[in-house]
Amino acid sequence: MNEKCYALYEFLVSQATSFTDEWMKYQLVKKGSDYSADAPPQVAQRIREQNSNYVRLVAKTLIHSEDETKKAIEEWTNKTAADRVQSNTSLSEVVRNSGVFRHVYWMYVQKFVEQTTLDVNVSDIFGWERKINFALDYVLETFTNRFMEIVTERLAAQASLIRELSAPVITLTNQIGLLPLIGDIDTNRAKSILESTLHQSVHAKISVLIMDLSGVVMVDTMVAQQLFQLVDSLRMVGVKTILTGIRPEVAQTSIQLGINFGSIQTETSLQKVVGKLVMKHM
Repeated sequence: MNEKCYALYEFLVSQATSFTDEWMKYQLVKKGSDYSADAPPQVAQRIREQNSNYVRLVAKTLIHSEDETKKAIEEWTNKTAADRVQSNTSLSEVVRNSGVFRHVYWMYVQKFVEQTTLDVNVSDIFGWERKINFALDYVLETFTNRFMEIVTERLAAQASLIRELSAPVITLTNQIGLLPLIGDIDTNRAKSILESTLHQSVHAKISVLIMDLSGVVMVDTMVAQQLFQLVDSLRMVGVKTILTGIRPEVAQTSIQLGINFGSIQTETSLQKVVGKLVMKHM
């Protein structure tokens, strides 16, 4: 192992705490950021520990192979990215502090060169530049990728939850479910209702689904087609659909548009059909 590389490595590791103190001086007051200069003490302490570990992690690139460096960095960024997402720290704030970290890191490399008794030449410095900047760049690359993966996964989960909440299948008995639809239903929402309702009905193992339209003020041809498709899909998995609460204006519009609900069982009163079905399945 190169003696000068190892000496620089030991210097950086020994200076991890003071490095972090220096790095903290560059922090600004930024609401909601883990890096904020006025962050709560427990948050600031966690960030200090993570930053000191980051100093040691990057220093290891001086004595490790590229593959070893990559593996260590990936393990570190996976954990740290999850922590930053959890704390709602923005990616732009992470990137800003990455630049600050790089600046301070090279300040400490300069300190080493000025203090060491070893014969450090230009080739040594450029060799360290390749190793250290490779590590810093790889940290930013893997951190950003993992950060965005976690954010995307969260958004997908939230979107799925919103879709289910906008079309909740309420279990009345172990065989009967109720789907109360409220508000305007456009083509996109109708598609979401189809996917969510089918999944929820199968998961709940119901045999009858009451679809209440009393809160729906308008149904166009495209939406009606989606509803028919939902009824057909439910029928294929063994769930019978009953429509209730079709408003007069919806019925009138449906006739004008040539929409025929004749193939689907309809009832005027949600209360009556629920009462009949519950008694029947008791």
